[in-house]
Amino acid sequence: MNAFSRSEGWLITRLWYPLALTWFMMSVEGPFVVAVIGRLADPASNLAAFQVAFSVAMLVESPIMMLLSASAALGNSRPQYEQLFRFASLMNVPLSLLMVVIGVPPIFAKLNQVFWGLPVEVAQLVQGAVWLLVPWPAAIGYRRLWQGILIARGESKRVTAGTVVRLLSMGLCALGLRQFSGWPGAWVGAASLSAGVVAEMLAARFWAHPYLQSLPPKPKQPLLGMTGLWRFYSPLLLTSVIHVALTPFLTFLMAKGREALPSLAVFPAVSSTVFLFSCLGIAYQEVVIVLMGTRLRRWLWKYALGIAVGTALGLAIIAWPDFSKWWLKHLYDLPPTLAPLAQKGLLLSLFTPFLVSLLAYYKGAFIHGGRTRLNLLAALLEVSSVLLLTSIGLFGLGLRALEGAILGLVGSRMLTLAWASWVQKNHQQIPKTPTVPDLHT
Repeated sequence: MNAFSRSEGWLITRLWYPLALTWFMMSVEGPFVVAVIGRLADPASNLAAFQVAFSVAMLVESPIMMLLSASAALGNSRPQYEQLFRFASLMNVPLSLLMVVIGVPPIFAKLNQVFWGLPVEVAQLVQGAVWLLVPWPAAIGYRRLWQGILIARGESKRVTAGTVVRLLSMGLCALGLRQFSGWPGAWVGAASLSAGVVAEMLAARFWAHPYLQSLPPKPKQPLLGMTGLWRFYSPLLLTSVIHVALTPFLTFLMAKGREALPSLAVFPAVSSTVFLFSCLGIAYQEVVIVLMGTRLRRWLWKYALGIAVGTALGLAIIAWPDFSKWWLKHLYDLPPTLAPLAQKGLLLSLFTPFLVSLLAYYKGAFIHGGRTRLNLLAALLEVSSVLLLTSIGLFGLGLRALEGAILGLVGSRMLTLAWASWVQKNHQQIPKTPTVPDLHT
């Protein structure tokens, strides 16, 4: 690499590494909670219960995931922010109330009968975890609203600081409950997640306060109104719902597959380990959006390849059988009966960080070019193909639940990457749609 390319690479790195650091810190959350649950009584049942409850919470939360982008793009005056706050509240509060409804015993029993078919003792763990996750949707929605204000004012470092607050609060809650309560692991994990997001929400509100006070009293552009806000936000909502819906649907398929309980028990350990490396590629999407229109454009693909190869090699080290034994034992404390299945899951996931990093490049390029509908099409393709491939693996080929799910995920991302590459080469034929800032970090 010559001096010029080193200079360009450093400029890209300066923008990428803070985002990667934020995503990496968030990725630590999953392994920590799984590690705590794995060290409490009956880890297999509690890990499976936590996975189901967390999937429910993520699905309920999905409509408000893109409030950060909406806030960063539109929260530029006091009247518009107040409209955004009302708009957010109309989603945040009902979604938390929906968690309450899901936890009502007769309703939850019916949902379990239709979707999961879990044993009674595991279903009771899931129901309690759902109740403890009631604050989750509203806290995340308001947190994203105020984080968008911070990012629009150049205070993205506060987002990273908020992640630190979240992890510390979650850790203190988990360790405290483990030490002083007799709660099962699934409940400890759920309560810790809620404590973390509530603390992060309060921190974001505290840091955003001076910027909210200094917002101009008059908007520079006409207010969108509630109808206009809905038109602006609904495509973002649909994209995030499609992505998040994958986890509960995948959990549903795994629950119907062969060796379902051990597969659900090790899936959090496998998926959180893979995400430790995949998240570094996910963070690159915003870099592409910002730099695609600059002189650095020609270096972005090479840099994406570097991230893809580096993250895949990192996961390969963790997945190496001798090292994965140590990793799964000392980090997650998985029982010896579950460790071999988790090791195989890591090996099957080796290409995931590579695929995710390259997909982030294409998705960022689509958004920069004003073709945001392509991101929605990519989400539809990825989710539909993973469900189809997983179903074939589980019910057609008779694979174990974990194996079928992971092969479905890898195969769907391969298909989506091939489609995205083809579209990028033929992008002149694709009509533009208005660009929406994607500042999801």
